[in-house]
Amino acid sequence: MEQITAKTPIAPNLSDIAAKEPIPIEERDDVTVDELERLSLPYPAELYNGKVVFKMPNLVHAAIQANMAKKIGVYLDSRPIGIVATEANFRLWSDRPDESRIPDVCFISNDRLPEDWYHFPTMAPDLAIEIVSPDDNFMSVMEKVDAYLQQGAKIVWLVFSSTREVLVCTSEEKRSVRDILRAPGVLPDFELPVQEIFKGVKL
Repeated sequence: MEQITAKTPIAPNLSDIAAKEPIPIEERDDVTVDELERLSLPYPAELYNGKVVFKMPNLVHAAIQANMAKKIGVYLDSRPIGIVATEANFRLWSDRPDESRIPDVCFISNDRLPEDWYHFPTMAPDLAIEIVSPDDNFMSVMEKVDAYLQQGAKIVWLVFSSTREVLVCTSEEKRSVRDILRAPGVLPDFELPVQEIFKGVKL
């Protein structure tokens, strides 16, 4: 009679199993803009040297963002010279496939609108607006400002809720505004009292 013996189970190779497990995207440093476009991530995400950085605004940030988009939107209703958008991702550098940036609010003039609206445009908006949180690193924020300006933005507004002011940045100057916000050469005749940006926001 043939003897049947139980086979000794072979322990799995844990390194092989680990190698087959996908690495969470937030732990990777090789993500490309093309890959980011194809993903349905739960939050808006920028790419810094292949590293995904999620944007997770609090209520103060979101309310200020809505106020600014609304003010520009009302202006454009009577003067349709372009579009206003929030959380749009931009490929600022055509030769850097692992970098993208998301302004909190942006304006793009009609003559610069991309033909393809379904992919991140390889450009900077005419006007980029960033709402600065108290825990943001100021040097990192200014690096983002410089990137926008170097890649074609005409004006960048940095909104500071802590001091209720806006730092207006262009290639020629950077100045603090506490009274009336304007965007000459981008939004003709647009005027926005700075304190209206914070209207209804509990600071």
